[in-house]
Amino acid sequence: MLEIDHTCLILDMFNLKNVALGLIGAAAVASASDVHDLKTDTFPAFIQENPLVLAEFFAPWCGHCKALAPEYEEAATTLKEKDIKLVKVDCTEEADLCQSYGVEGYPTLKIFRGPDNVSPYQGPRKADA
Repeated sequence: MLEIDHTCLILDMFNLKNVALGLIGAAAVASASDVHDLKTDTFPAFIQENPLVLAEFFAPWCGHCKALAPEYEEAATTLKEKDIKLVKVDCTEEADLCQSYGVEGYPTLKIFRGPDNVSPYQGPRKADA
């Protein structure tokens, strides 16, 4: 007859539950971002509706983009109180949109004051700046 160690089974189930809850919690944190993830079909309307937008055009494999991400998130949270929106566009998925704004390297940051007033962002890349 097969013997089952119930203690180990219960501990394994408990650990699995903790892992699942951790993943759910991580997903909730990830979805609570103040950075708006825009696509080709959502970008124009968002720029039109918001008077001041800082846009990051990035590639997920880019090391500089990865380094900027936590600073950009923090800045988005801070600046939302001033009604300044921060957005990101994945140029590996939205290549035509990125090309239409002259993106040649990553990350590229641009300031939008409406759809017809676009300028490169040349300032600091730290959240507290």
